[in-house]
Amino acid sequence: MHKLLLLSIAILLFACQEEHKQSQKDQRQEFLVQGEAQGTTYTVKYIGTEQKELKTKLDSLLYEVDKSMSTYKQTSLISQLNQSDSGRIDSMFETVFNMSVDISLITNGAFDPSLGPLFKAWGFDYAGPTAMDSAMVDSLMNFCGMNQFVLTDGFIQKRNKAASLNFNAIAQGYAVDLMAALLRKHGINEYYVELGGELKVRGKNTKNELWRIGIDKPLGENLERELQHIVKLENKAMATSGNYRNYHEIDGKKYSHTIDPATGFPVKRNILSATVMVSSCAYSDAFATAFMVMGVEASINLIEKVDRISAILIYSDEHGNIQSYISQDLKDQIEEL
Repeated sequence: MHKLLLLSIAILLFACQEEHKQSQKDQRQEFLVQGEAQGTTYTVKYIGTEQKELKTKLDSLLYEVDKSMSTYKQTSLISQLNQSDSGRIDSMFETVFNMSVDISLITNGAFDPSLGPLFKAWGFDYAGPTAMDSAMVDSLMNFCGMNQFVLTDGFIQKRNKAASLNFNAIAQGYAVDLMAALLRKHGINEYYVELGGELKVRGKNTKNELWRIGIDKPLGENLERELQHIVKLENKAMATSGNYRNYHEIDGKKYSHTIDPATGFPVKRNILSATVMVSSCAYSDAFATAFMVMGVEASINLIEKVDRISAILIYSDEHGNIQSYISQDLKDQIEEL
């Protein structure tokens, strides 16, 4: 009887050990990498096996992006080009330049990184805000337009030395795309990559569910981050542009950080934020900026015309109430709050 009891206990312990091993095998383990880059922070979550060298590689990648396209670094390729009449660029710069030309055409000029002279004059980069009048704006617009730059075999020639580029509305999204590509190169196929609010996801989270992403309610400073919507994102990138927090105050007037290429002045529209979801975070980033320029109606027309674009536009109606436009393909992926 005593031997039988010991045998039963041994069998039970063996069964528990095997069950525990199987549970560990079935569990989806998440790893976290965080850091600072491009004047903001990044967060990477991935499912799989820990890769301790990943942070070093991500930091090196983001450093290279800054060396190419950061307007805050005087030694970057874009800063050197902006200070001269020509310059040789790298493959990252060339890719983003060509993307910008493409998106500018699709949005009928609403996306335009050639507004560098206006960004600087309005104080939307590292310069201080300046009061502007129509004459000043008109004079600077003579140096704007993507046709001011001629790209040939990795070399850009400017038609006017005063012309300058600013990729801040696309470079961060492009960096997210590069980060995601780095993860895939290392065999990671399920991840969440976020840099300064721009993000890209693939696969599912630890609960084997689609990644759930919150979209802010555009209210003032929104320091408490009250959410307007939650979207279940599947193998896509997402970027949000909004004027409710990004503005300068000049002589008591608030000016949004988004400049209308058609006028040279900051936009004044009822659209509060634009969230765009496509496969590329660079394109999401740029389209979100363009929609802030275009306004609600024109943006909806483009969204419904181009199949690959999914979007949520938050705007105020004629009575001052907050409304949302949600593209049809997102209807079953949105959680209302």
